[in-house]
Amino acid sequence: MMIIFSIIFLIFGLIVFKFIDSIYLKRYLKGLQDTREYLSDQEILAFYIDYKLSEISVLELWNEVATNFDIPPGYLRPEDCLAEMGILQIIVDHPKLENLTDIAREREKALNKSIDLESISTLDDYINVY
Repeated sequence: MMIIFSIIFLIFGLIVFKFIDSIYLKRYLKGLQDTREYLSDQEILAFYIDYKLSEISVLELWNEVATNFDIPPGYLRPEDCLAEMGILQIIVDHPKLENLTDIAREREKALNKSIDLESISTLDDYINVY
């Protein structure tokens, strides 16, 4: 009986966390929409004019982060901290951060390139590491 109660409590806790997390994301997005203009792809690429990656690669990485965090890409900026992108800081390793880490590890394997994942804290860091 205690195990069933524990499982029910855990499921309830996850549902509550998801609900609160979604409310937090909506507030975060509202804050971005109220304080930032939406950037076009060309405006995003202007941050990386003298960069070694192709424009397609820069936009792919930028959109990868945007998609992972459920944020429209035009509202992001290079200095945005990945650990604060509309995610609730109740747990240390938020699933969205874990997902992005998994994506980065897969890219690391595909490129056969060692990447210091601990050094990535902003969107710009994520793009510049490649």
